[in-house]
Amino acid sequence: MIIVDNFIQDEELLNKMQTDEYFGKIGFNWYDGWWKDGIQNVRHELIHAIWGPNSPHPNVRVRGFEHWIGDYNENSEITERFGMEWSLAPHFDRDEEYWYEHKKLIGPMIGTIYYPDPEINEVEGGMLYIWEGMDNTKITPEGYLIIPDEEPQIIKPKFNRLIIFDASALHAVSRIRKGRRRAVAINLWDKPITGFEKMYG
Repeated sequence: MIIVDNFIQDEELLNKMQTDEYFGKIGFNWYDGWWKDGIQNVRHELIHAIWGPNSPHPNVRVRGFEHWIGDYNENSEITERFGMEWSLAPHFDRDEEYWYEHKKLIGPMIGTIYYPDPEINEVEGGMLYIWEGMDNTKITPEGYLIIPDEEPQIIKPKFNRLIIFDASALHAVSRIRKGRRRAVAINLWDKPITGFEKMYG
Protein backbone atom coordinates (compact mmCIF):
# COMPACT_ATOMS: atom_id res chain seq x y z
CA MET A 1 0.00 0.00 0.00
CA ILE A 2 1.15 3.52 -0.82
CA ILE A 3 -0.30 6.68 0.77
CA VAL A 4 0.79 10.10 -0.49
CA ASP A 5 -0.52 13.33 1.05
CA ASN A 6 -0.64 16.62 -0.90
CA PHE A 7 -0.22 14.54 -4.03
CA ILE A 8 -1.28 17.01 -6.73
CA GLN A 9 0.94 20.09 -6.69
CA ASP A 10 -0.50 21.63 -9.86
CA GLU A 11 -2.94 24.32 -8.65
CA GLU A 12 -4.63 24.50 -12.05
CA LEU A 13 -5.47 20.80 -11.97
CA LEU A 14 -6.69 21.06 -8.36
CA ASN A 15 -9.03 23.87 -9.40
CA LYS A 16 -10.30 22.03 -12.46
CA MET A 17 -11.22 19.03 -10.32
CA GLN A 18 -13.44 21.35 -8.26
CA THR A 19 -15.27 22.91 -11.21
CA ASP A 20 -15.25 20.54 -14.17
CA GLU A 21 -18.70 19.04 -14.80
CA TYR A 22 -17.49 15.76 -16.31
CA PHE A 23 -14.93 15.15 -13.58
CA GLY A 24 -17.63 14.78 -10.92
CA LYS A 25 -20.09 12.83 -13.07
CA ILE A 26 -21.41 9.68 -11.40
CA GLY A 27 -21.05 6.44 -13.35
CA PHE A 28 -18.40 3.94 -14.39
CA ASN A 29 -16.03 4.70 -17.26
CA TRP A 30 -13.20 3.03 -19.12
CA TYR A 31 -9.99 4.69 -20.34
CA ASP A 32 -7.56 2.94 -22.69
CA GLY A 33 -4.72 5.17 -21.50
CA TRP A 34 -2.91 8.30 -22.68
CA TRP A 35 -0.58 6.27 -24.90
CA LYS A 36 -3.59 5.22 -27.01
CA ASP A 37 -6.33 7.83 -26.57
CA GLY A 38 -4.38 10.87 -25.41
CA ILE A 39 -5.65 12.97 -22.50
CA GLN A 40 -9.20 14.07 -23.28
CA ASN A 41 -10.59 15.35 -19.98
CA VAL A 42 -9.74 16.25 -16.38
CA ARG A 43 -10.27 12.69 -15.12
CA HIS A 44 -7.67 11.52 -17.65
CA GLU A 45 -5.31 14.26 -16.42
CA LEU A 46 -5.61 12.88 -12.90
CA ILE A 47 -5.04 9.29 -14.05
CA HIS A 48 -1.93 10.38 -15.94
CA ALA A 49 -0.69 12.32 -12.91
CA ILE A 50 -1.04 9.21 -10.74
CA TRP A 51 0.06 6.51 -13.17
CA GLY A 52 2.21 8.35 -15.72
CA PRO A 53 6.00 8.83 -15.72
CA ASN A 54 6.04 10.44 -12.25
CA SER A 55 3.93 7.76 -10.56
CA PRO A 56 4.79 6.95 -6.92
CA HIS A 57 4.17 3.27 -7.81
CA PRO A 58 6.60 1.17 -9.86
CA ASN A 59 5.73 0.95 -13.54
CA VAL A 60 3.09 -1.63 -14.49
CA ARG A 61 1.79 -2.72 -17.89
CA VAL A 62 -1.97 -2.34 -18.11
CA ARG A 63 -4.70 -2.64 -20.72
CA GLY A 64 -6.70 0.25 -19.31
CA PHE A 65 -8.28 2.04 -16.38
CA GLU A 66 -11.75 1.66 -14.93
CA HIS A 67 -12.68 4.87 -13.13
CA TRP A 68 -15.64 6.31 -11.25
CA ILE A 69 -16.71 8.72 -8.51
CA GLY A 70 -17.89 7.48 -5.12
CA ASP A 71 -20.09 10.14 -3.50
CA TYR A 72 -21.54 9.50 -0.04
CA ASN A 73 -22.92 11.58 2.82
CA GLU A 74 -24.82 11.14 6.09
CA ASN A 75 -28.04 10.48 4.14
CA SER A 76 -26.60 7.64 2.04
CA GLU A 77 -27.96 4.13 2.49
CA ILE A 78 -26.38 2.24 5.38
CA THR A 79 -25.40 -1.45 5.39
CA GLU A 80 -24.79 -3.47 8.56
CA ARG A 81 -22.08 -6.13 8.43
CA PHE A 82 -19.45 -7.52 10.81
CA GLY A 83 -21.17 -5.68 13.66
CA MET A 84 -20.62 -2.25 12.08
CA GLU A 85 -22.49 0.24 9.90
CA TRP A 86 -21.09 1.08 6.48
CA SER A 87 -21.74 3.72 3.84
CA LEU A 88 -19.99 1.40 1.39
CA ALA A 89 -20.30 -2.23 2.46
CA PRO A 90 -17.28 -4.57 2.63
CA HIS A 91 -16.56 -5.88 -0.86
CA PHE A 92 -13.93 -6.96 -3.37
CA ASP A 93 -13.60 -4.99 -6.62
CA ARG A 94 -14.25 -7.37 -9.49
CA ASP A 95 -15.20 -7.83 -13.12
CA GLU A 96 -18.92 -7.53 -12.44
CA GLU A 97 -20.31 -9.07 -15.63
CA TYR A 98 -17.93 -12.03 -15.41
CA TRP A 99 -19.05 -12.59 -11.81
CA TYR A 100 -22.72 -12.59 -12.73
CA GLU A 101 -22.13 -14.98 -15.65
CA HIS A 102 -19.65 -17.40 -14.04
CA LYS A 103 -19.76 -16.76 -10.26
CA LYS A 104 -15.99 -16.40 -10.32
CA LEU A 105 -14.18 -13.38 -8.95
CA ILE A 106 -11.61 -11.69 -11.16
CA GLY A 107 -10.12 -8.56 -9.64
CA PRO A 108 -8.07 -5.63 -10.94
CA MET A 109 -4.28 -5.51 -10.79
CA ILE A 110 -4.20 -2.46 -8.54
CA GLY A 111 -6.70 -0.01 -7.05
CA THR A 112 -6.43 3.73 -6.51
CA ILE A 113 -8.40 6.19 -4.39
CA TYR A 114 -7.95 9.96 -4.54
CA TYR A 115 -9.81 12.63 -2.55
CA PRO A 116 -10.26 15.79 -4.70
CA ASP A 117 -12.40 18.01 -2.42
CA PRO A 118 -11.22 20.21 0.50
CA GLU A 119 -14.59 19.75 2.24
CA ILE A 120 -13.72 16.11 2.94
CA ASN A 121 -11.50 17.28 5.79
CA GLU A 122 -14.71 18.10 7.70
CA VAL A 123 -16.27 14.64 7.28
CA GLU A 124 -17.11 12.66 10.38
CA GLY A 125 -16.74 8.94 9.69
CA GLY A 126 -16.14 7.73 6.14
CA MET A 127 -12.95 5.89 7.03
CA LEU A 128 -11.49 3.49 4.48
CA TYR A 129 -11.08 -0.03 5.91
CA ILE A 130 -8.78 -2.45 4.07
CA TRP A 131 -8.21 -6.08 5.11
CA GLU A 132 -5.02 -6.66 3.13
CA GLY A 133 -4.84 -10.41 3.81
CA MET A 134 -8.49 -10.99 2.94
CA ASP A 135 -8.54 -11.59 -0.80
CA ASN A 136 -11.38 -12.81 -2.96
CA THR A 137 -10.58 -16.46 -2.25
CA LYS A 138 -12.09 -15.88 1.21
CA ILE A 139 -15.65 -16.20 0.02
CA THR A 140 -18.12 -19.06 0.05
CA PRO A 141 -19.27 -20.72 -3.21
CA GLU A 142 -22.59 -18.92 -2.70
CA GLY A 143 -20.80 -15.58 -2.73
CA TYR A 144 -20.96 -14.81 0.99
CA LEU A 145 -18.11 -13.10 2.81
CA ILE A 146 -16.22 -14.96 5.49
CA ILE A 147 -15.82 -12.81 8.59
CA PRO A 148 -12.27 -11.38 8.59
CA ASP A 149 -9.90 -12.84 11.16
CA GLU A 150 -7.45 -9.93 10.92
CA GLU A 151 -7.45 -6.28 11.96
CA PRO A 152 -8.01 -3.88 9.08
CA GLN A 153 -5.92 -0.96 8.00
CA ILE A 154 -8.03 2.18 8.70
CA ILE A 155 -7.31 5.28 6.62
CA LYS A 156 -8.85 8.69 7.13
CA PRO A 157 -10.18 10.54 4.07
CA LYS A 158 -8.17 13.70 3.50
CA PHE A 159 -8.08 16.33 0.77
CA ASN A 160 -5.44 15.64 -1.91
CA ARG A 161 -4.58 12.26 -0.38
CA LEU A 162 -3.73 9.41 -2.76
CA ILE A 163 -4.05 5.75 -1.77
CA ILE A 164 -2.74 2.91 -3.96
CA PHE A 165 -3.71 -0.55 -2.76
CA ASP A 166 -4.82 -4.04 -3.75
CA ALA A 167 -8.48 -3.53 -4.68
CA SER A 168 -8.92 -7.31 -4.79
CA ALA A 169 -8.54 -7.24 -1.01
CA LEU A 170 -11.64 -6.71 1.12
CA HIS A 171 -12.36 -3.03 1.71
CA ALA A 172 -15.19 -0.78 2.83
CA VAL A 173 -16.14 2.74 3.96
CA SER A 174 -17.45 3.25 7.48
CA ARG A 175 -20.71 5.12 8.08
CA ILE A 176 -20.56 8.84 7.41
CA ARG A 177 -22.03 10.69 10.38
CA LYS A 178 -21.66 14.18 8.98
CA GLY A 179 -20.56 15.80 5.72
CA ARG A 180 -19.78 14.55 2.23
CA ARG A 181 -17.15 12.05 1.16
CA ARG A 182 -16.36 12.22 -2.55
CA ALA A 183 -13.53 10.13 -3.94
CA VAL A 184 -12.18 9.15 -7.34
CA ALA A 185 -11.62 5.40 -7.69
CA ILE A 186 -9.36 4.03 -10.41
CA ASN A 187 -8.72 0.35 -11.05
CA LEU A 188 -5.95 -0.90 -13.33
CA TRP A 189 -6.72 -3.96 -15.46
CA ASP A 190 -4.40 -6.17 -17.48
CA LYS A 191 -7.23 -7.00 -19.89
CA PRO A 192 -10.53 -5.33 -20.74
CA ILE A 193 -13.40 -5.90 -18.34
CA THR A 194 -15.97 -8.35 -19.69
CA GLY A 195 -18.42 -6.46 -21.87
CA PHE A 196 -16.78 -3.11 -21.16
CA GLU A 197 -17.89 -1.76 -24.57
CA LYS A 198 -21.50 -2.38 -23.53
CA MET A 199 -20.97 -1.13 -19.97
CA TYR A 200 -18.98 2.01 -20.69
CA GLY A 201 -19.50 2.39 -24.45
